[in-house]
Amino acid sequence: MTRKVKMTVNNNTNKVLTFKNKDRKHGKFTTDPPTTIQASGSWTCSNKSGELVGPEGTVVYETDGGKTIVEFYYNHPMGSATSSYRVTPNPADAMGYDIKGSFKGHDQDITFELFLV
Repeated sequence: MTRKVKMTVNNNTNKVLTFKNKDRKHGKFTTDPPTTIQASGSWTCSNKSGELVGPEGTVVYETDGGKTIVEFYYNHPMGSATSSYRVTPNPADAMGYDIKGSFKGHDQDITFELFLV
């Protein structure tokens, strides 16, 4: 049974986010994270065929010449466990964020809203 999650970043910070790295613990990217996110960008990850775990990992972007880092974490497990998504900016007060979408079902569509604070 396939578990898929599409993650979209709506970047309302007036700063370009530049891809830094990705770390897949489980699953595969079916759409790679974009190299830059000006206003909006998205990627999709799903579990590998035959795996008994759902996609999990982290995608990291930077801005301000590397002075600001923002990490997007996703975990869409198999079974009845609840999916979890997290945004971690560093420094913590560099931007605000909200996470929207449904955390239920096999195919999830999650939006990370970033904004100035």
